[in-house]
Formats: sequence, C-alpha cells, structure tokens
Amino acid sequence: MTELKKTVTLGRGVVLAILMVIGSGLLGLPGLVADAGTVQEVVFGWLLIILAAMPLIQICAELGKKFPYSGGLFHYAREAVGEWGGYAVTALVCGSFILGEPAVALIGGEYLQHIFGLSDYGVHLLAFLIITAMTLITVAGVRLVSFFNYAAVVILLFLIAALTFYNFNFFSSGLVFSINALFEGISGITGMVLGISGSDSPVHFPDPFPVWKISALLFWAFLGWENMSFGLGELQNPEKNVKRVFWLSFGLTIFIYLMLAATSIGADADGIPLSGASGLVELVKFTPPGNLLIWLMGVVIIANVTCWNFASSRLVYASGKEEVLPAFLGKISKRGQPMASILSMYIAFVLVLLITCVFDISVSSLLMLVNQNFLFLYGFILLSYWKTETGWRRWVYSGFSFLSISFLVSGFTWKILYSVALTGIGYYGFVRKNAKKKEKEEKAAYTAY
Repeated sequence: MTELKKTVTLGRGVVLAILMVIGSGLLGLPGLVADAGTVQEVVFGWLLIILAAMPLIQICAELGKKFPYSGGLFHYAREAVGEWGGYAVTALVCGSFILGEPAVALIGGEYLQHIFGLSDYGVHLLAFLIITAMTLITVAGVRLVSFFNYAAVVILLFLIAALTFYNFNFFSSGLVFSINALFEGISGITGMVLGISGSDSPVHFPDPFPVWKISALLFWAFLGWENMSFGLGELQNPEKNVKRVFWLSFGLTIFIYLMLAATSIGADADGIPLSGASGLVELVKFTPPGNLLIWLMGVVIIANVTCWNFASSRLVYASGKEEVLPAFLGKISKRGQPMASILSMYIAFVLVLLITCVFDISVSSLLMLVNQNFLFLYGFILLSYWKTETGWRRWVYSGFSFLSISFLVSGFTWKILYSVALTGIGYYGFVRKNAKKKEKEEKAAYTAY
C-alpha cells in the first residue's frame, strides 16, 4: 500500500493549518518583540508583517491548488529549478524539522517548568515527553490528530479569551493605543512625505529600522502555511478546499494573534515586563486560573508540534516514495500510516534533544538555524509560482512576495552555511542518484550487447 487516503475535510484542514502556524510563535513572540522596539514600533511591525504575509499566502494557495500532492514543496521546487530542486527542498525541510520540532518542544518545556520548578535538565525531560506524546498522536492517525487539534483550538480560544478577559484593562488600553499609534504614525509619515509639519504638536512617526526589525522577527509567527503543502494529498476536494483552507486559517490566525497582541501592547505600555520567550507568564500572574493557563499553553504547544510532525512524516514518506530518501521510508503500514517515516523522525528528534542537553545549545540557536532555511524554501516557492503563473497576478504577487521574503535577510551570519550545506547535500544526492542510474543503464546495455 503506497497511497494516502483523502480523510482531511475542510474543517480539519483549517484546524490543521492554524495549529501548524500558531504555537511557539504565539507564546514566544510577545516578549521578544517587546525587546526589539517601542510600543508604537511594535504596532507598525504587526501591521506591516500582516500585509507582507498576504501575497505569500496567495502564492502558497495557488501552488497548493495546482499541486495537491503530499510532496508539497518537493513538487514546487522541481517546477522551479528541475529535478534537483526536489532533493534540495527535501534536505532543507528535513533539516528544519529535525531542529525545529525539538526547539518547539523545548519552548513548551520551559513554560511547563514554571509549574514544576525543574532545572534545565527537567526542561529537556519535559521536551522529551512532549516529543513522545506528539509521535503517539501522529501514529494514531489523522482522525485522532484532527480530534486533538479541534480540542486544542477550543483550548487556544479559551486561553486567549482568559488572558484577554482577566487582563481586559490591558487589552482595551492596548487597542486604543494601537489605533492612536497608527493614526499618529500615518499622519507623521504623510506629513514627512508632503513636507508638512504641524507647529502645535510634534510629528509622530515610527523609526523605520526598528519597525523592519520587529516585522522580520514576527515573520516567525507566520511560518507554517508552506508546511501545509505536505498534507494536501489527503485533503478532500482540493480544487475548492485548498484556497479555503489557506485563507480561512489565515483570517482566524490573524484574529487570534491580534487579540493577544493588543493585550501585550497594553501591558507593555503600562510598564509590565514581557521580555523573553516566556514573557506571557507575566500576564498569567494577573489571571485567577494561574497555573491552569500554563498547562493549557503546554497543550497548545503539543498540538502545534504534532501538526509539524504530521507534515514532516508526510514529507519523508513522499521523499521515500520518490526514492529521494531510502525507499523503505515511502512504505505505509497496514493501518494506512507512514510508520517508517514517523519513527525515523522520532529517533532524530530524541538525538537532537540529547545533543542540546549535552552541549548546552539554546533554543534561539536552533530557531535561527531553522529560520535561515526558509529563505531558500520561499525562494523555491516564489520561483515555482513565477514559472507556472501568467498575467498580472504573476507580477503583482511575485513582486510583493519578493519584498516579504527580503525580511528573512535580517541577522544573516555564518549560520547561513547550514542552509547552504543542506542545499548542497540535496544536489549531491541528485547527482549521485543520476550517476548510479546511468551506470546501471550502461551495464544493462553492455550485458544486452
């Protein structure tokens, strides 16, 4: 058995996409962006990244409709640069998943650490338990994954509602502050462009560099829709549902993000310290449920990393089926699950957790390595769209998407060598396979002669 069944409905697809995006970004970014600029700059950063993400969503939706296969990015890359692109994407995405999923599990472990008061080794133990739970849920199949994800969405909405309700003063003040900041900033920018300056009051407009820096950081919160491409092979009625899945999940995700963003902005403006990846713990202190919310954050993290695991197992399965990776990874069990790919990824995740524990590698270092890969991945996506689309959409969406991808240029260091190396490994795999194929054909021809 080598074909996956189409068991993902529109509702399941939307939930899967939401939880593939929301998770570590929702919990970690409010504190991280608070360190990157003023509250007004944070407001403009959110606005800018939402606008920048729209053309990328459109491109992902269009390509998903054209190529509704479990290979996802693998097929996009082959359309973009030829056969070797599929090998490069496989290496890049596997390299991202192998580091990214343990990183998200470690973020969940850090939040749960506040309940148990454990040491750093305890955080790794909790991360291991999260990885194990994620794998067991994935092994159980799409139906349990979907049920767990539905429950997690309800929990997520409750979590946001609780943080907003019990911190409503922060939410309301943050909403008012954000609206005023936008009007003041737009007025200031308009005045600067037109050469108009008011004499009664100073011109207010945000500093462009911190806004750009915050937007680039917030881009992390919008990574995940490209991974949804690996699950489209199981989506029912893809001709109609692919675009619906992408845009419905995008709208709901924006709503969830902005609810928490307004609350965080209000708290930050009132002097509440939200710095660091676990900054939301400060908001939890103002809510009667207290530790219950931290438990719920842990559940959302597990749901988020399970969605990523669903995507990664499907990528490995598709790559094994295409013989980009060892063929045994492209097999499906009698229960219809790609068990070989799921268990192989689990072993890789556990090894990464052990390495981070032994060598004291930080979560931020893992995330930086993962983020570097997405520049290459979105480059393949953009080039594939450019080659398969025609008319004005090709120019407009590609142009705006190119500007969006440029955000990922921030913070380039030697770590980009990780992405370069993965691309090289993919290309080497392509060359090696072709060489073996050619050698086999030559031997067959010689034998026949």
